[in-house]
Amino acid sequence: MRIVSLAPSNTEILHALGCGDDIVACTRFCDYPEEAKLKPRIGGWLDINDGLVAQHRPDVVMTSTFVQEKIVGRYKKKGIALFHTDPKTLEQVFDSIHAIGKLVDKEEEANDLADSMKKGFNDVTHQPENQPEKNQQRRQKEVNYPARPCNEKIKAYCEEWHKPPTVSGNWVPGIIEIAGGISLCPEGKVSHPVSLGEVGTFDPDCIVVSICGMGTNAKPGLITDRKGWDSLRAVRQSNIFVIDDSLLNRPGPRLVEGARQLHAYFSSLR
Repeated sequence: MRIVSLAPSNTEILHALGCGDDIVACTRFCDYPEEAKLKPRIGGWLDINDGLVAQHRPDVVMTSTFVQEKIVGRYKKKGIALFHTDPKTLEQVFDSIHAIGKLVDKEEEANDLADSMKKGFNDVTHQPENQPEKNQQRRQKEVNYPARPCNEKIKAYCEEWHKPPTVSGNWVPGIIEIAGGISLCPEGKVSHPVSLGEVGTFDPDCIVVSICGMGTNAKPGLITDRKGWDSLRAVRQSNIFVIDDSLLNRPGPRLVEGARQLHAYFSSLR
């Protein structure tokens, strides 16, 4: 099968299923695993070069999420074979993996991949806290406020985009919960702009910066430089954590690593 992948998450899933060689082209954002960087590029999330796509004579073009709905509509009119995934919960992420496995005749591998992710999430959930008593003593000494009890969840505002401030939704709140946190946005609700007032009412213990496309290049200044945001307790206490957005925003195998990193960070706040 000749596949053109227009979404990094689908590219990662295909490689995890052992179908990396079937990808004949992908986007410039398809940067994992390393082999994906060697594939011909046909554009980004939205600026797809239709001519280049046609040159690769794909049996199927794979798209993902509502962001690419216009592309889906355009390609349907062209009569191009499409495979679209649009997961909004963690369970739907697993469903999309099974669906991709069925498409490429790798159903057993898809089952194994989903099971491996579920085990990874379970391990994170039951992972012991990182020296909670020691962390409590440190936080109480460094900052003049009571440390959060070890058995309480950390309230986390996770930001997916910065202009305007947009809270991470879809499956990300499920990842936050697995890691021991509570999200401002419930799982299954799409990411959406929020006001300073909404974030202030939630009063997060921390802010997770996971800006789409920035990887680890995002800076806490995206939050701290905003007018009025210094009124937030999380900002005053410098509880701002930058995470590679591909570990949270891509509905694929590396969500488990995102959960691990969030768990380690949340544990440090207790």
